[in-house]
Amino acid sequence: MIYEDISYNDLIGVVLEDFGIDDNKNNVNLSYVSPSKLNFGLKELPLVFIRNDRQVTSYLKKLQENGSLHLCVTIKKNSIIINDCVKYDSDTG
Repeated sequence: MIYEDISYNDLIGVVLEDFGIDDNKNNVNLSYVSPSKLNFGLKELPLVFIRNDRQVTSYLKKLQENGSLHLCVTIKKNSIIINDCVKYDSDTG
């Protein structure tokens, strides 16, 4: 269950737990298709991404207004980039 006052970080935590996702190995992106009276059924509107607390609140308000609004969960594997950094001291070379 998602509460009205849930934060973005808590929502991500719920998704990670519910789907059994390891956040050390994966990135999770949340989005939804905004219902619009301007759509006229001709084209699907672009996804609205949820990236912060304000956008979570906006999604939940639209969910209450429409009764049904799918939350899209995109999971991407983390790319691990390792940089070797060597510190040189001017005295020791």
